[in-house]
Amino acid sequence: MKRLLLAFALLSPFTFLLSPVLGQSGLYIPSAKPVKNMQKALTNPPTFQLLLCYQGNDSSYSVNDLDLLDSAYRIAFDIENPNYYTMTVESYGNGDDSLGQRRVDGVVRYFAMRSYAPFPIRMAHNPIRCSCHGDTVETLRFEVPTSTAVYNYSELPEARRLLNKTIPLENSVLVTFKNDPDECVGTARGCFMPSEDSLVRGYYATLFLVRGSVYSVAGTKDTCPGGLQISVDDHLDYRQTVERYKLIPHPKQILVQAGYIIVKSNFGRGADECELEQKDSVFVRIPATPEQLASKLKFFAKVKTTRGIEYKALPTRKLPGKGDLVLQAPISVDQFDTIYLGKRIQEKELKDYFYEVDSPTEAAAFAVGKRFFVAYRVDKHGQYELKKALRNLFRIVPEQEEDFKKPSEKKELKGEEIIED
Repeated sequence: MKRLLLAFALLSPFTFLLSPVLGQSGLYIPSAKPVKNMQKALTNPPTFQLLLCYQGNDSSYSVNDLDLLDSAYRIAFDIENPNYYTMTVESYGNGDDSLGQRRVDGVVRYFAMRSYAPFPIRMAHNPIRCSCHGDTVETLRFEVPTSTAVYNYSELPEARRLLNKTIPLENSVLVTFKNDPDECVGTARGCFMPSEDSLVRGYYATLFLVRGSVYSVAGTKDTCPGGLQISVDDHLDYRQTVERYKLIPHPKQILVQAGYIIVKSNFGRGADECELEQKDSVFVRIPATPEQLASKLKFFAKVKTTRGIEYKALPTRKLPGKGDLVLQAPISVDQFDTIYLGKRIQEKELKDYFYEVDSPTEAAAFAVGKRFFVAYRVDKHGQYELKKALRNLFRIVPEQEEDFKKPSEKKELKGEEIIED
């Protein structure tokens, strides 16, 4: 009977955990209260610990230790386990650092040998969210982030000497497995795990990136692979724009320009690449003046049409809320290019916005058909004069009002769409 009980204990490392003995090697869940159902608690736990107790100056595994190491391996390295564990291996000895280091190295070496590698290797499923190709799951192979430490048990404070406030750690090694997706997937792919929305700021303009809308953004936690860089350059100063004035390119319509935003990226997608329709995945925002809102200023970006790629108005909205006025429009990753601000007008309205001139040799002149216009004139004081309709489209505010509040970062606001007359 004694032999049967011994064999059962060796094959079932969880059995003694129902009422653990002080100083007993085993698998534990960090908890101030006794765990009633250990088998259930060890099913994909966010954190669990392996305690290996040694006799004297021994640094080798016992048969029971091997059973426990195998049980920990089957939990932490199971490909179906949705958690991504880091591993911390700590030795609690009596001042012999070399002995403690041998024990720590032996435990790390065990998991490395099980991985058939010089260090512990994990295979895991990783869900990927991508607005271009949809949701999918990949299999990652990565080195488990592992840290080690050797402590002198007698020099530790009382709170550090016990596991779960009851089990002494003297002459033992404690292995802690903790779910940390950011670090594990970051180790696997050299970037951060998808977990939150992101912002990329220009001087005025802000690019709001919903989680999964692009593969990654430097310094944020969007999805992988790493190395993607996105920047926003805004050109909303009316002086620079009117000095080299150009209409927004369009083969048939007249699109008045009021500045532009360049979204730069080292990663691009063609208009035909994405399998999914690109909707509301990336939002471009600017602070706006009441005059711009009253003039129904809109964003224009490249859109694929039956005639090819041309600039068309985006569904521009003014955001609700107190404080600064903000205009917002959705763009997709294949529109990371020049985003114009402007308005669609009829040919008969040209004189409401521009000064007509006789010759293309006039400074800053541009052509509309066979007619020539300029966007500004200089008065006797050297100040730029613009017609009221064009002036209202530009961001022209007193210098002290240039500091504006940041748009909300917590949630995506839809706001009221600007409808053209």
